[in-house]
Amino acid sequence: MHAIKIEKTIDEATANAIPELRPLLGKRVQLIARDAEHDRPAPAEAARRKLTFEELLAARIVAPPGTPPLTDRDIEEAIIEGALDGNV
Repeated sequence: MHAIKIEKTIDEATANAIPELRPLLGKRVQLIARDAEHDRPAPAEAARRKLTFEELLAARIVAPPGTPPLTDRDIEEAIIEGALDGNV
């Protein structure tokens, strides 16, 4: 991972270049820049985060080899079982 750490007083030029820093104008700050390629969440972290509606629709569940296809009856039974367990 590539990272750069800078201590700097935020001046007008810096605030113009990076508008998000404007509230810190005149204050001494520590800026850290990291390579964004290495900041992607790990697969376990990505699994814990909540999916957007579009991501949910785009997700494709792949069953393990040898798993028979689900029937409507299987799905209905799973919904009923979840409801009885208080998961709905």
